[in-house]
Amino acid sequence: MPGRGQKDFRSGTNSFIDKRREPRSMRLPPGTAVLACKVFAPELKMLNIPSEKISFLEQGLHNHPLKLRKELGLALNSLEKDPSTEEVVLLYGYCGSGLEGLSSKRVRLRAPLVHDCIPLLLDSSLPPDKLSTSGLFFLSAGWIDHGKTPLTEYYQTCKRYDPETALWIAKETLKSYTKVALITEPGLIQDHHRNYARRMAKLFGLEYQEVKGGLGWLTSLLTRQKKRGSLSLEPGCPVSLEHYAQASSSGTASRFDQAVQLQIESDCPETAFDQ
Repeated sequence: MPGRGQKDFRSGTNSFIDKRREPRSMRLPPGTAVLACKVFAPELKMLNIPSEKISFLEQGLHNHPLKLRKELGLALNSLEKDPSTEEVVLLYGYCGSGLEGLSSKRVRLRAPLVHDCIPLLLDSSLPPDKLSTSGLFFLSAGWIDHGKTPLTEYYQTCKRYDPETALWIAKETLKSYTKVALITEPGLIQDHHRNYARRMAKLFGLEYQEVKGGLGWLTSLLTRQKKRGSLSLEPGCPVSLEHYAQASSSGTASRFDQAVQLQIESDCPETAFDQ
């Protein structure tokens, strides 16, 4: 059995509870609800967001965009039944078209202008394509505690094949990566997270690295600050890949030194980009 501060790699359960952590207090704007991937659970807990304001979906859905889209739609419909909800913050990237076509009937939607969650966790303006080509496989506290990783997949594969074959399959999956990069944020990363990341790196023959993360972009998104790249959609306006492409070409997704709201010409004129 794993002890205090350790991770059970095979079961994916975590016995670690750090009572010394001091949560940061952050108040959501009135009428705001959050629909999030579960990898953001540690960050939202640190920000002291009330659990009744958050609806989580499992991280593994990002591997199945059509299923993710369906589950997001169902969760959004449920949130809209609460008459006090005026805006829903989607803590999701575009997720390989998982958000494509998603729209609300009554509430505003706000989402980060990123293709995946890594830039948001890094509090970085570096485009996702630059991150992926750097050879870094990113892990965060939420990915380790609530997500599926190559390490958990390796143990699952061991149930079907011998360990040597399972290891070969895992290494083939990771052959474009050279390092396991743990995203660190003071108060979030504990010993069991580092042990997990180091164990994964050693098993798969990769280097281990720590990369500083931050909560600035996440906080600005949750509090409606116009300082970070976000997509704001009025009721009935669907999410489209075009939004992310136009944001990138205008610089919205890569520059946050100004607070400028950009209006675009499209079938949904109320769509706005916050830079």
